[in-house]
Amino acid sequence: MIPKEFRSRRVALGKTQGQLALMTGLSRKTISDFERGVGAITFGNLNRLLRCVGLELALREASSVPTFDELSDVYAEGEEDGAASASPRARPRR
Repeated sequence: MIPKEFRSRRVALGKTQGQLALMTGLSRKTISDFERGVGAITFGNLNRLLRCVGLELALREASSVPTFDELSDVYAEGEEDGAASASPRARPRR
């Protein structure tokens, strides 16, 4: 997600990977690898890249809404327990 947003922003700003490499002191290959989601990047280097395109990382409290993976696990457990149907019951309409 972050690499995709980063690349979209870079392209929208008309900056090349080479230009960002010069601005950040990173190699063009490092930037290319990051955009493709290949390899690892340090927090410091990620911060440098994001700042060059006007982005930053922010922390926030996690949502209490379950993720798709969490819901899938719950329904899979229901099937393993021999439940007839793993689909949720419909709520009554008011």
